Formats: sequence, structure tokens, C-alpha cells
Amino acid sequence: MMLAALTLASLGLLAWASDLCPPACRCFDNLTTADCRDKGLAQIPPLPAGTLKLFILNNKIKEIPENGLNELQVLDLTHNQLNASLNPVWPSMTNLTKLLLRDNNLASLHPAQFLNCPALVFLDLSKNHIHRLTPRFLYGLANLKTLILSHNQIETLQAEVLDDVIGLTELHLNFNRLREIESGVFRRSAMLRKLDLSNNRIVKVEDGSFRGATGLKHLDLSGNQLVTIPADSFSSLTELHHLHLMSNNLTDLSDRSLSGLTNLTELDLSCNRLSSLPSEVFKDLAKLKFLDLYRNRLTELPPEVFRSLINLSDLQLNGNQISMLPPEVFAASHKLQDLQLSHNHILELHPALFANMPSLQNLQLAHNTLTLLPEDLFHKLQALKELHLQYNHITVLHQSVFDGLPNVTRVDLSNNRISSLHPDQFRDLSKLKHLKLDGNQLAKLPSNLFTALGKLVTLDLGHNNLSELSSDTFKGLIHLKNLILSFNPLHSVHYNAFQDLGSLHTLLLQNNSLESLPPELFHPLPKLRELNLDGNKLGRLNPRLFQKLKDLQQLSLKSNRLRSLETKTLKPLKKLTLIYLSDNMWNCTS
Repeated sequence: MMLAALTLASLGLLAWASDLCPPACRCFDNLTTADCRDKGLAQIPPLPAGTLKLFILNNKIKEIPENGLNELQVLDLTHNQLNASLNPVWPSMTNLTKLLLRDNNLASLHPAQFLNCPALVFLDLSKNHIHRLTPRFLYGLANLKTLILSHNQIETLQAEVLDDVIGLTELHLNFNRLREIESGVFRRSAMLRKLDLSNNRIVKVEDGSFRGATGLKHLDLSGNQLVTIPADSFSSLTELHHLHLMSNNLTDLSDRSLSGLTNLTELDLSCNRLSSLPSEVFKDLAKLKFLDLYRNRLTELPPEVFRSLINLSDLQLNGNQISMLPPEVFAASHKLQDLQLSHNHILELHPALFANMPSLQNLQLAHNTLTLLPEDLFHKLQALKELHLQYNHITVLHQSVFDGLPNVTRVDLSNNRISSLHPDQFRDLSKLKHLKLDGNQLAKLPSNLFTALGKLVTLDLGHNNLSELSSDTFKGLIHLKNLILSFNPLHSVHYNAFQDLGSLHTLLLQNNSLESLPPELFHPLPKLRELNLDGNKLGRLNPRLFQKLKDLQQLSLKSNRLRSLETKTLKPLKKLTLIYLSDNMWNCTS
């Protein structure tokens, strides 16, 4: 009898002290890591002695053995079947530092649930069905740093729930059903650095909501139901760097809603219902670098609302209903690099509006109702690289409106009502690479208009009223790669129109009124790869037309009036891979 007992004991020991990797697993690092994921396992298999990491996610495990796992440091049980609740106390795993129980249908937790895991640093309980956090369920976890409870059904946070984890640095409670933050919850959370409460149902925060979390640096309250931020709600969070309040129902803020946030560098208030801002609302935010007010209902801005934001580098005001900007509203914005004002109702801009913005690199004014730009509006923007003015009502541009912009690489004037351009319109834009003029009412281009744009890569003149191109229209564009002339009434192109375009890769001439093309027209374009002549009135192509296009890969001649095409016309096109010839008047009998 004693021998049998010894034998059984020996067998039991072998079951948890095997020197072999379980057949269903893969083992690494001298059998210290076992990967048993996606095997349909109903229980944890015997592990080699010395196993430190076990990845057994995506199986059917319903319970954890009481013995044999004490050496583990990492245990990943994500997406198993641990059912509605765990045993009152987790089995002894005194070396365990990381435990993942994500997606296990857990509904409740017991007091001192993980008492036997005193070394635990990281605990993931996300994507379960937990609706209540039992008081003291974290008892014994003095070393816990990260707690993830996102994607559960938690409705309340009781004051004492975090008292046992005073060293906690990250807490994720996003995607739950929280409606409020009980005062005192964070009373012992001085070490907390990141708190994610996004996508809950929180309707209010108040003075005291975060009291105790004095070291907090990142707070996410986005996707809740906040209507306002009472005075001093965040005043105890003097170390906070990032505050996210986007996608709430905020309708108003007070002068003290953001008081005390002296170290804040990022504030996101986008996608709310703010119709106005108090003059002093940002007064404590001298270190702020990023401010997002996108998609609110702002109609105007107080003249001094941004005066304290001396370090601001990125300001998002797009998607509001602003019709007028006070001349001094950006007076303190010396470090601003990115200013988004698109999708508003701005009718006009004061000449001095951008006078104190020497660092500005990206200016977005698209989708407004601007009709005229003051002559010296942009003259102080020495660092500007991108200027977006598309979808306005601009009819005319002053000759010198773009003077003093030596670093601009992109200008978008598309979809305005511009009917003419001055010959010196772009004289100072020596670094310009992309110019969009499509969707205007240009009927004629002045000679040498683009001569100063030696670095231009893309020029879009589509959807205008151009009827002809002269020999000096594109003079000086030696680096141009993309030229778009589609959807114009072009009927005449000078044989030397493309003489300087030796770098051109793409030429789009579709939907014009071209009846014929000079035989030498494309000869200066040896690097051309795509040529589109669809939707014209071409009846015949000169056999020499494509003679120099040895790099052409795509040629489109659809919807013309071609009746025949001589074989030698296409012979030089050695690299041609695609050709479109449909919807012509082909004579198939000859």
C-alpha cells in the first residue's frame, strides 16, 4: 500500500515536473517559455520544470490547478472559459508578475482574490462581464503597477476600491458603464500616472473627483456625457500633461474650469457643443502645446482667449461656425506651427491677423467664404510651408499676396472663383513643389507665370476655362512631374508648350476640345509615363507624335474621333503596358 502511494506521488510529481515540452505546445528559451495558444485545450498541460512564461490564450480552460504553476512569472489566459467567477482565492503563484485574464466571461471578483500573487505588477481583467468591483479585491497586491478593467460593465467606483494598490501607476476603466466618480476613490493614488475613463456614461466631474491623484499625467474622459466642467474640477492635478475631453456634450466652460493645470501640454475638447469660450478659460495653461477645438459650435472668439498660451504649437479650430476673427486673437502665438481654420464661415481676414506668427508652418483656411485676401496678410509668415485656401469664394488675388513666403512648398487655391492671375503672382515662391489651381475660372495664363517655380513638382489646372497654351506658359518648370490640364475647353496647344518639361511623368489632357496635336508636341517629354487624351475631338494622330516617348507606360485615347491608327504611331512605345482605345469611330473594314 505504501509503495503504491509512493508510486502515485511520484507520478503526480512527474506530471508537473516534466523535462519535456507538452505535445500541444511550443517551448523556447531552454524550456522557460511555453506557447500553447489556439489548441482547444480544456486544462493546463504538465509543464517543464523551470517554466517561467506560459501563453495559453484562445483555449477552453475552465479552472486553474492548485499546484504546479508557482514558478511562473507570466501567465496569459486570454479568451478561455473561466466562467462567471474565479475561485475565492487564486492559486499560489508567488513569482507571478504578469497575469492576463482578458475575455473570460468573468462576472465577479472576491475580496483578496489575488492574495497568493504578491509579486503581481500587471493585471488584465478587460473584456469580461464584471459589473461591480468588490471592496478589497486587490488586497495583497502591493506591487501592482498596471490594472486593466476596460470593456466590462462596471457602474460605480466605491471610495475604497483602490486603497490596497497605492503603487498603481496605470488604471484603464474605458468602455464601462460608469456614471460618476465617487469622491475619495483616488485618495491613496498619489503614484497614479495614467487614468483612462473614456467611453463611459459619466455625466459630471467636480472638485474632489480626482483628489489624491496628485501625480496624474494622463487623464482621458473622452466619449462620456459631460455637459460642463465645474470650477476647480481638475485643480488638484497640477502634474497633468494630457487631458482628453473630446466627444462629450460640453456646452459651456467657466473661467475656472481648467484652473490649476499649470503643466498641461495637450488639451482635446473636440467634438463637443461649445458655442463660446470665456476669455480666461486657458489662463493657467502657459505650457500648453496642443489645443483641439475641432467640431464645436464656436461662432466667435474673445480677442484675448489665447493670450496665455505662449508655448502653443498646434491649434485646431476647424469645423466650427466662426465668421470673424479679432485682429489680436493670435497676438501671443509666437510658437504656433499648425493652425487649422478650415470648415468655418469666415468672410474676411484682418491684414494683421497673422503678424505675430513667425513659427507658423501649416495654415489651413479651406472651406470658408473668403472672397478677398488682404495684400500683406501672409507677409510675416517666413516659416510657412503649406497654405490651404481651397473651397472659398476668392475671385481675385493681389499681385504681392504671396510675397515674403520663401519656404512655402504647397499652395492650394482650388475650387475658388479666380478668373485671372498676375504675371508676378508666384514670384517669391521659389521652393514651391505643389500648386493647385483647379476648379477656378481661369481663361488665360500670363506669359512666364510659373518661371520662378523651378522646384515645382505638381501643377493642377484642371476644371478651368483655358482655351489655349502658348510657348511660354510652362517656361522654367524643369522639375515638374505631374501636369493636370483636364476638363478645360482647350482647342489649341503651341508645339513648344512643353519645351521645359523634360522631367514630366504624368500629363492629363482628357475632356478638352483638341481636334489635332502638333507632331512635335510631346518630343520634349522623354520621361513621360502616363498620357491621357480621353474625351477630346482627335480625328487623326501624326505618326511622329509619340516618337520620343520611350518611357510611356499608359496611353488613353478613349472617346475621341479616331478612325484609324497607323502601326508606326505606336512603335516607339517600347514600355507601353496599357492602352485604351474604346469609344472612337474606328473603321474596321479597311
